[in-house]
Amino acid sequence: VVQPDEGDIFIGGEKVSIPSPAAAKALHVSCVFQELSLADGLSVAENIHAGRPPQHYGVIDRREMRRAARLLLDEFGVTMNVDRPVGLLPTTSRQIVEIAKALSLHARIMLLDEPTSALTPDEVTALFSILRKLAARGIGIIYVSHHLPEIFRIADRVSVLRDGRLAGTHLTSETSQPQIVTEMVGRNVETARGERRQAASQEALSVEGLSSGNVFSDVSFGVRAGEIVGLAGLVGSRKTEIAAAICGLFRPDAGRIMIDGRPARITNLRDAMVQGIAYVPENRKTEGLFLDLPVAANVAAATLESHSRFGFLDRSSVASATLAAIRRFAIRTPGPDAPVGRLSGGNQQKVMLAKWLEREPRILVINEPTKGVDISAKQQIHAELIKLAAGGMAILVVSSDFPELLALTDRILVVRGGCIAGELSAGSANETDLMMLASGVSGGDLPETAGAPA
Repeated sequence: VVQPDEGDIFIGGEKVSIPSPAAAKALHVSCVFQELSLADGLSVAENIHAGRPPQHYGVIDRREMRRAARLLLDEFGVTMNVDRPVGLLPTTSRQIVEIAKALSLHARIMLLDEPTSALTPDEVTALFSILRKLAARGIGIIYVSHHLPEIFRIADRVSVLRDGRLAGTHLTSETSQPQIVTEMVGRNVETARGERRQAASQEALSVEGLSSGNVFSDVSFGVRAGEIVGLAGLVGSRKTEIAAAICGLFRPDAGRIMIDGRPARITNLRDAMVQGIAYVPENRKTEGLFLDLPVAANVAAATLESHSRFGFLDRSSVASATLAAIRRFAIRTPGPDAPVGRLSGGNQQKVMLAKWLEREPRILVINEPTKGVDISAKQQIHAELIKLAAGGMAILVVSSDFPELLALTDRILVVRGGCIAGELSAGSANETDLMMLASGVSGGDLPETAGAPA
C-alpha cells in the first residue's frame, strides 16, 4: 500500500520485496485495516472468497464456497449464516469475517490495525480468543493499537513508534504501561486533572425531564460555566442520544432545555449553534469531517459566514484561521491544503475540534473526544478542554472511556438504560464505582479490579 524509501523486509529469514498488496498476499501476509474492506451487499461467504471464488469448470461453485466459509468460521467456534449480507452483521461479526478472509489466503503473518476501535468489552474478549487460537497455530500477529491495556493483555512483545521512528521494543512481561507511555510521548505524562477555576453558580446549560419514548426518560442535569461534566455509560446506554437531543439532532417527546436559565427552542443543529452550543460528534469520518477536502475547508466549515465578504469567501481569512488552528492544536499536516483524510486519527480529531471552536461557543458538547487517537494527541485534547473550561466554557463530555472521565471532568453523570443512574465526583470516584452504576450491579457482584470498557 505504501512503499518504503529505504530499509529491508525479511520473512522467514529471507529478504523480500513487497511492491503491491498482491505481492503481500503471495507471501501470505494479510492486513485487517481499521476501516474494514468488506462489501456490505455481498454475503459472508462471498466476502471471504472475494476475487477468488472456488470454481467448477469455469463456473463459481457456490456450494463449495459456502462449505469452505463455514469451515473457516468453525475453526473459531463461530456460528454464522454464511449467506447473510455482511452489511446486516454487527461490528464484531464483520471483524471475524475480515479475519476469516485473511485466513482463506493461508496467511502466515497477519496485521491488525486498531481492531477494537468499534467493539464492546465482550466483543474484544471474543476477538482476543480468536487471536490466541491463531497464534497457537503458528500465525504471526502484528497488533497495532494505542490501547495499552489491550497490548499488555494480548501481546508477547511491544514495539513503540514515535514520529515514525522506533522508540523501543520490550517483552510485555518485563515492562510497564507508564514506561511505554513515556516512550510514546517522549516525556513523562502528567494526569490531566489540575487546578481549576471555580465554576459559576448559575448553570449555563440545564435539561429538565428530557424524554423520548423508550430511548431515554426523565433526564435532568446541569452544567455550569467553567465546569466539565461527564456523561458516562456503556455501549447502548443511550448517552449519545441524550447529547444529540441537546444539540437538536434527536427530537425529544418531553422536557425542556435551558440556556443561562431561560428556555431554549432547539429543533436542529442550527438552532443549537445560534444558542451558543457546539457539538463535536463521535464519528469524525462520517459525521464530523469532509475527508476529501483540505484541512482549511474543514476548519472553516462551521464559520463560513464569518469568512465571507459580500457573499464571497475570503480565502485569506480562511488561511489565517487555519494556520492559527494548526499552531494552537499542534496539528501535524503537510499544509492547510492537504486533504484531511490523509491525516492521522489524532490530527483529524484536532481539526474537528478546531472547526467547532472557531465559532467560539459558550457550551461545548463533545462525544468520545479521544476515541482512536494516540497518547500524545489525547493529552493535547485534554489540555485544551481544561483551558476552555478555565476560560468559562461549559463542557459536557460524553464518553465510555471511564479513566478519561475520571482524569478530565469535575462531575460524572452515569447513564443506564436511558436514565441517569447516579452522579459521582470525579475527584473521589474510581472505575469500579462507575462500572457498578453503569452496569447496575451491586458492590458484592463486582470484583475490585473491574475496569472501564474498551
